[in-house]
Amino acid sequence: MNPSEVSGVSPGTVVEFFEAKELLLGVCLAVKDQKLHVLTEANREMGLVLRRVVSASPNKLNPAQHRDDLLRGLKSLRHLRESLAAQVNVEELWSVLEGESEAYGPQDLAELVFASQVTDDHVAAVQRVLLADRLYFQFKDGLFTARTAAQVERRREEMAREAERDRLLEEGAQWVRRVWQAKSGARQEIFDHTVLEKIKDFGLFGQESENAAFVKELFGRAGIPVQPASAFRLLVRLGVWSENENLYLHQQGLSSEFSDKALAAAERAKELVKGVWTGEERSDFRSLEVFTIDSATTRDFDDALSFRPLGQGQWEVGVHIADAAHFVGLHDVLDEEAASRATSIYVPDRRIPMLPSALSEEACSLCLGKDRATLSFIMEVDETGQIHRCLIRPGVVRVTRRLTYEQVDGLVETEEAFKVLWHLSERLREQRRERGAVLLPLPEIHVSVNDHGMVQLVRYEKESPSQMIVSEWMIAANGRAAAYLAEKNVPAIYRCQAECRPETDQVQSDYPIFHIYRQRRLFARAELETRPGPHCSLGMNPYTTVTSPIRRYIDLVVQRQIKAALLEGRLVYAEDELEKLVTRVRVQLGKIALVQRKWTRYWILRYLEQEDIQTLHAIVLDKNAKFAHLLLPDFLLEVQAPLPTDHPVAAGEMVRLKIERLHPRDDVLRVQIV
Repeated sequence: MNPSEVSGVSPGTVVEFFEAKELLLGVCLAVKDQKLHVLTEANREMGLVLRRVVSASPNKLNPAQHRDDLLRGLKSLRHLRESLAAQVNVEELWSVLEGESEAYGPQDLAELVFASQVTDDHVAAVQRVLLADRLYFQFKDGLFTARTAAQVERRREEMAREAERDRLLEEGAQWVRRVWQAKSGARQEIFDHTVLEKIKDFGLFGQESENAAFVKELFGRAGIPVQPASAFRLLVRLGVWSENENLYLHQQGLSSEFSDKALAAAERAKELVKGVWTGEERSDFRSLEVFTIDSATTRDFDDALSFRPLGQGQWEVGVHIADAAHFVGLHDVLDEEAASRATSIYVPDRRIPMLPSALSEEACSLCLGKDRATLSFIMEVDETGQIHRCLIRPGVVRVTRRLTYEQVDGLVETEEAFKVLWHLSERLREQRRERGAVLLPLPEIHVSVNDHGMVQLVRYEKESPSQMIVSEWMIAANGRAAAYLAEKNVPAIYRCQAECRPETDQVQSDYPIFHIYRQRRLFARAELETRPGPHCSLGMNPYTTVTSPIRRYIDLVVQRQIKAALLEGRLVYAEDELEKLVTRVRVQLGKIALVQRKWTRYWILRYLEQEDIQTLHAIVLDKNAKFAHLLLPDFLLEVQAPLPTDHPVAAGEMVRLKIERLHPRDDVLRVQIV
């Protein structure tokens, strides 16, 4: 009802108004400053602003009467109006007015419905019915307009959705309350998967979730805190998520599971391994002593080496790369799956492969004692590390030794072949340095989580002989692949990096890692390009990657292009196709890098929590007027801390920190310089 229509409201006027979606009766006891003091039929006195009044009947009751008499009067009026409302057939009334564009007041509609003389109670009864119905008439500014038949049908559908939403909210709130209050470990049933997905979405995206309004109302009705942390707790209790659920994977839409179609295709493709040594296009390298060098936990072996003397100061080094292109057809279901994933994901508590295990760990993988298809780079090198000849051929190998990095570090001391291979690797590195390579090695922090959820950290201070052997010969093979593609003018995906020669650091520090971190920030980011160009920090021009086709989709693409050019003199991809592919993969790689960075940080914070570490050492990387930007060298983690007021700190200085607050799930590490 408009305020102008109730401006004459005085004590004794009976008003109707909505309270929690219910239409209530009340009697006005007093009016002050456009606000009514009302006694409701529920025996409650309240203030009521005029805009909430939907009908007013003056002089219905005497405000001077006893309170009980007023309540009886209100009750009598309710019964009267409800009995009158029962006589109103809304659909019949609508059928009379359907098609009319005119809006009608409750008085006009009451006169259409009732044959007898119309009173305020008749008017209120009609209004009560139409407001409750909400289907046939639209209410605006105190007037009712009959909807068209099409509008009624649309409104019917809307009301059905609203009713279903309300049912889900009401029943869902009861379920949420039970789960929230249940004892930890008690088995809980899932009420509705639609509601469950809405809760998951809110747990992942909070206020940004498209389901935020629904879940906030759900939690409000259930009487639990309305925040994403509540969603997380519920989902853990339901067994949908674990205590250490990687929410970043979910947020970025990265799946850890393969579709049934992809799994079935991988099993079919696996059968191709039986014929890898047939055909004139594949060279037989099974007579070579071929070995892999990886960590003890590696399951997908995509590269192997061979090494033998040729005499007169010459050696042959073979870099044998798993021929994933032999098993993954262009644009087939496996190819689409790999393209959408872009790369295998390695985080402390899990590994998510780019290809199903039937390929990544079996058919493609260079497993010990198994005949496996390869794209091999056979390089002839002299004692100075100069590569005089490189043969690139599809091949077949049989790995004879599966070695770990630690084992090879020992073999360089006991076996002449590995000692020579290491020295040749050093020569390769020196040549790259002469070509402008910038070597700024950081320590490696390996974070892992065992089956019991315990975090283990291993810090490697410098690159070992085994790591140098693997990295240098893979760089050499990638460089030869790029040179071949560029020479043949074959479109490819190159890795390019602009000029990045570091500047002399003017800040003094006793800690080399300080200068390495600061210099690395001066480097331009390496980019994926379809035209050859230099990679300055590696000292390679041109450069591509082809040595990890099981783990990186770009490498699989480059492998396909090389094989087609070698064997058939044709292109698999035109340059414009590669440009589109690069755009697609670049976005996915950005998501994965974020997940890996955030989730590794989570587990490092969990390690600090697990070990109950209270103090830390940090190097000041930089500072402003209020805060210091710090590096935790033991964990390669960056943090911020307010500058202390009692003593100054300088960039390059080592300081001691006290942990003020630590909460891994919320990515909180608050520290104080002490």
